[in-house]
Amino acid sequence: MQRWDILNTLIQFRDYKTYLEIGVQDYTSCCAKINLPEENKVAVDPSPRNKCDFIGTSDEYFAQLDPSIKFDLIFIDGLHLSEQVLKDIDNSLKHLTEGGAILCHDCLPPSENHQVREDHGGPWNGDVWKAIAQLRTTREDLIIKTINTDWGCALIERGFSKKYIPLTKDYLTYDYFQQNVKEMMNVVTTSEIL
Repeated sequence: MQRWDILNTLIQFRDYKTYLEIGVQDYTSCCAKINLPEENKVAVDPSPRNKCDFIGTSDEYFAQLDPSIKFDLIFIDGLHLSEQVLKDIDNSLKHLTEGGAILCHDCLPPSENHQVREDHGGPWNGDVWKAIAQLRTTREDLIIKTINTDWGCALIERGFSKKYIPLTKDYLTYDYFQQNVKEMMNVVTTSEIL
């Protein structure tokens, strides 16, 4: 399954009507594949290659967004730095409908080189995983499951969940991630999530 397959499955089975994509970059790579009418989708990116509804950063988009506007489904694939991902998730939660969901891409980097903070021009996930790990260790009001596909897609929903308790205070290192990824990131397969 690819990220758009997960998103479309959520739309189909939960009857979601509205969709926001943060970090669309190329509209055809994901947003165009979402099975909703164009008028129900919003694409945000500071440097889009083609179609985009809001040209600017996610911070700029959320700052100008009316607090009453809500989305059923929000996909976060913007700046791949953990602190920005945390801000995008926090802002998204403010604009998420009851029963809505957030999907965050790039949460399971397959190598240490994939998770460096600088975009080196090759396959790059950044340190998105650290944002998910921090939420898992600090928030009991979010249910977070990381789907083991397409470089890791974290599904975030409101609800009660026990915090993950790290084995060491240095849990935000790639070595710790490698050794404890299943428990820390709450990794599930696509069939389990379906």
